[in-house]
Formats: sequence, C-alpha cells, structure tokens
Amino acid sequence: MKVFLTGASGYLGSNLLLALSRSPDIAKVVCLVRTHEKLSFLRGILPEGTMVQYVVGDLNDPATYGAYLEDADIVVHAAAVRGIEFCESHPDEAERVNVSGTRKLLEAALQSGVKRILYCSSQAVYGAKDPYPYREDCAPRPDTVYGRTKYRGELLVRETQQRGMQFLILRFSKLYGSGTFIREEELPHRFARYAVGGVFLPVYHNGEDVVDLLHIRDAVASIEFFLHPARNHCWNDVYNVGSGSPLSVLSLAGLYQELCRKLGLGVPALRTFPPSPGRKPKILGLDVTKLKKAGWTPAISLEEGIRELLLVYQKARNSASPCG
Repeated sequence: MKVFLTGASGYLGSNLLLALSRSPDIAKVVCLVRTHEKLSFLRGILPEGTMVQYVVGDLNDPATYGAYLEDADIVVHAAAVRGIEFCESHPDEAERVNVSGTRKLLEAALQSGVKRILYCSSQAVYGAKDPYPYREDCAPRPDTVYGRTKYRGELLVRETQQRGMQFLILRFSKLYGSGTFIREEELPHRFARYAVGGVFLPVYHNGEDVVDLLHIRDAVASIEFFLHPARNHCWNDVYNVGSGSPLSVLSLAGLYQELCRKLGLGVPALRTFPPSPGRKPKILGLDVTKLKKAGWTPAISLEEGIRELLLVYQKARNSASPCG
C-alpha cells in the first residue's frame, strides 16, 4: 500500500509516520510537510529513502504536491490548524487550512485517481455540552472555530463518495503522551512538567471540566487498524476514537499526585482557581461502543501513560541538571 500523508510534521502525523515506516503492509509513504525547518527535523528522526519521501508544499497549492498523489492508494489527511484559542484568534487561517486546504487536497486526489481518504477529525465537532458521552449518531454542534472548520472538512470528505472515493472519518479525543512533536503546553504534558519541576498543579475552573485522553500510540494504532485490508468493510463511515473513560480535570490532577507518590517523586500541591461567573464546565467524552464492535480498543491505560510521561520529564530534568 502506498500512502500520501498530510500533517507529517504534526503530533499525530509524525508519530503515525514512524509507525507506517515499520509496517510490512506499507510500501511507501509520501509526506506533505509545511516548512523546510520541519523537513529537516523529520529527516533527522527518519531519513528519506525508498520507503519515505518528503514533499514541502501547501495544501492550498496542489501544484506543490499534486504529482505525488498519482501513485497513492490512500490519502491520510492529518494536517490542520488546531488549538481552540489559536483558531478563535486566527479564524481566517483555520478556514484557509482546515476547509479550503481540505477542499483543494480532495480535488487533487480525485483528479489523480486516489480511491480512499482517511480524515483525522476531532471530538470538537460535537461541542462541549451535556449530554455526553457523544455517539457518532449525535448531531454535531461545534461551538468553536476549530470544531466548525473540522466539521466542514468532514462534510467535504463525505461528498467524495459521490465521485467514487471511499472515505473514513475518525473523530479523536484529546491526544497525549510521549512522542515526536509533543504538545508541551497542553494539559496532560504541562501537569507532568510542573510535577517533576516542583511546581504546583494549577487546576482551573475548580477542575470541573471533563476530558477524554487518548495516548498518541493508541491513536496511531487505531489508524493502522483501519488501514489494514481486513477492515475494508468499515469504510464509508465515522468512528469515535477515544479512551472510553473521561474524567474531570480535578481527578486527573489527583492521579498525578498519586503516581508521583508511587514513583518516589515530590508530590505536587494543587491550586484551584474558580470559574468566571456564569461559565459552565466543558464536558468532553466519546462513546466508543462502535469502535469496539469494529474490533479495536485502546491498549494504554491513563495511569500507564501518565507514569511514562512523568518518567520522561524526570529523566530530562535530571539530564539538564549540572553535575557535582
């Protein structure tokens, strides 16, 4: 199988690339990368060769990558402008990449005769209100710029079926865990970094928000699962991909304290901050019943994933400390 991968310089895309490069089912991966700086980093962790080829280009300019689609069996579209706050403050950029870029990519893929598109979507298409956990048959009610642009991308992907392309949409919950291009400032990683650094864990909005955390290796494994020929019958459909075990941010902070104690690390204090007047908790959680029926479940528990994060950050902290 020959794969054309977008977003190879992102958190999900780069870790997926490493996995695909080791898969016996994959003959070649062509990776679309945004900048030469990201290209240099990727070449450092995975040199270019017969299995992997890098292309620097722009989703909105098919002339920079269109020729590389002609040999592809499938497009895995993991590129996006993400981050709730960033998209709220840069709505034009979110629109340009997540909607216009997806449209241009799909048109180029169709013209090149690509038969399949796997689209990496987000739980953000559901919004963040009760009731939850969200099922695939729940009507999407995105309440952020990011969620709206990702859902519009989904609609574009669905339309390709009318022109003979098979699609698969995977709606991922929040990703975390040690890997390439780790999102240092996002909640699970920030807690780990603060914990080993002896800094208190800031718990905003009294920790009432609910999160659904999926380890990055599980996210990658779910894509590999659906790419396997044995799952051909699963296509032209939508699947939630999450842990199936959402928890409050306050409970998450408590788990960090418990694991620090077990690992012999200093136990960080919690500092809670109340929500602003009138703010309602953001409730995120995915029903993964359909995913389990398809034959896949996450393999890495939240406790295992956080333990690994704490050890990774502790090792990095010890390495950075001056000797003697």
